[in-house]
Amino acid sequence: MLEIHSLKYSYGDAFKLNDISLKLDVGQTLGIIGQSGCGKTTLLKLIFGELDANQGEIYWHKEKILGPSFQLIAGREDFKYVTQDSELMPYTTVVENIIKPLSRQHLEQNISRARELLEVLGLEKLENSKVKNLSGGQQQRVAIAKALAKTPRLLLLDEPFSHIDRFFKNNLRRKLFKFLKNQGITCVIATHDKDDIMPFANKLLVLKDGKKIALDTPFELYKNNKNSYIASLFGDFNQIKAKQIWPDIDINDNLIIYPYEIIIELSQSPEIEIIDQFFGGQFFKIIVQWQSKKLFVLSKEPLDVKKNYKLIFKKNDIKKRYRLNQ
Repeated sequence: MLEIHSLKYSYGDAFKLNDISLKLDVGQTLGIIGQSGCGKTTLLKLIFGELDANQGEIYWHKEKILGPSFQLIAGREDFKYVTQDSELMPYTTVVENIIKPLSRQHLEQNISRARELLEVLGLEKLENSKVKNLSGGQQQRVAIAKALAKTPRLLLLDEPFSHIDRFFKNNLRRKLFKFLKNQGITCVIATHDKDDIMPFANKLLVLKDGKKIALDTPFELYKNNKNSYIASLFGDFNQIKAKQIWPDIDINDNLIIYPYEIIIELSQSPEIEIIDQFFGGQFFKIIVQWQSKKLFVLSKEPLDVKKNYKLIFKKNDIKKRYRLNQ
């Protein structure tokens, strides 16, 4: 189990990671998400033992993780940390990079292990290619494979898919996290992209300016959230007071309403103004003006700006999501 207790870290007055606590069971995946500069990479470095905390402790199976002030080489042998700048040997082949951490006495076994990881990471056709000839995204995948060659107990990933084409990314994420789960590897991944981690994480830690904003399952964070910062990490959203939807309700909190929770229909008189619309594949994303607010809604077809429209909120779905009695 990974345990973090009241962790604090600062770069003088320039930055602080303030009072972070969490627990992560063996074999689970934790996603750290937040805007650039919120402390994601700093937290990974502290977990790995690359930095000394100003206050607080980090434990792996009840054993305290020590920083560089207490050991010559950062990190532990059973931890692997894949940074945004992959540390690879550019003039050797992909397979030679992957097997480098393994014993030289079992070459055939090492090659077999490398090929297993090449398949997981979609690199089968590049086995004998020199690393220097690979794209940035391909090098990221080689770095992950190298980290997995000697099965780690804890894998730390810092923006691991940032250079990878979307064409490969979706299938790669599914295969990689399935592999980690089957191998029982505990994983902590820092990212700013919800799609990297939302479908795969057991827990999400949301950071803002070095502070823990939330820690919960992705489903609970998305469903019960009233925080605009958290909502912004998941994509476009609307913030509407409860009384604008239910005039007789006893509360007047701002609710996060997602675009799919609003239906747009034809109306005899104009109730909204169409500001803009964007084609996104399955839906058009429409920006409308409604009661002096700009809202995001979805439509399967483009809207005719010459026609009148109205909005219908999916009130039952919103009430159920927020557990409202009204």
